[in-house]
Amino acid sequence: MLRVGGLIPYSQNFISDPSLIKRLLKQSDISVSDIVLDIGAGKGVLTQQLIPVSKKVIAIEIDPSLFKCLSSKYSSVPNVQLVNNDFLKISLPHDNFKVFSNIPFNYTSRIMDKLYFQGNTPTSAYIIMQREASNIYLGLPRETQKSLLLKPFFDISILHSFKKTDFVPTPQVDADMIHIKKLVNPYIEIDSIEKYFAFVVFETTQYKTTLKKSLSKIFTHEQFKRLATSLEFSLKTKPLDLSFKQWVGLFNYYQHGVLESKKILVKNSYLKQKATQQNLKKVYRTRKFGNPTPHHL
Repeated sequence: MLRVGGLIPYSQNFISDPSLIKRLLKQSDISVSDIVLDIGAGKGVLTQQLIPVSKKVIAIEIDPSLFKCLSSKYSSVPNVQLVNNDFLKISLPHDNFKVFSNIPFNYTSRIMDKLYFQGNTPTSAYIIMQREASNIYLGLPRETQKSLLLKPFFDISILHSFKKTDFVPTPQVDADMIHIKKLVNPYIEIDSIEKYFAFVVFETTQYKTTLKKSLSKIFTHEQFKRLATSLEFSLKTKPLDLSFKQWVGLFNYYQHGVLESKKILVKNSYLKQKATQQNLKKVYRTRKFGNPTPHHL
């Protein structure tokens, strides 16, 4: 169980079959040289299977009763670090690390944001989440803003699709374990990440009926026609109908073919959206839960 933001506990559906966890680990790229995060470790079902195949397991659990059980089992295990805290408040490892975790479905977005948009990212992650959420990151049936932000830097695939009976208690929704692996050769240069993020957010929040209209402040009519021909999309296509590789093509042209005066319109789009979302979350928590008391170690 993971208590997020120091507020209240949120239930989690735990895998009931340890042999299933072993099979998933055998399909993974986790090895004895890896530091692995188990987020929302509960009583340590995943932690137990990670111990013999990892260099170090960082098991994170904030619920006091579950953490007590976790501690009684693994406090003396040399390659296990137990963390009794809110995952959203702790610092991620500075060194390379991986994730193998069954996270609370309620907070998938916030956990993913911390892992991928707030600092050092995992080189490889295996995360169980609700199928609706996994489709968002996979970009199914079409790309989403989140899939467009991640795919130039990570390969995202489904490792396993679960049956509802694989969990206790049985969830009302379907779930997948997705694998997110950092690309050795990303499609976008690392020093251009912020510019690419701003470009994607700007173009996906114009709320126009066609991509051409969304891009009208950035590309001229002739530029857009040439891009449509070279990247093979229709002049009437909608923004999220393009694949992430076509979006990379748009961005690459934007980098060298657009006037700096137009780029100013795009520059801080990602940071503004991030600030707006953080403010909305603060307002929501205050209205729903009142003034929370911080939860410490």
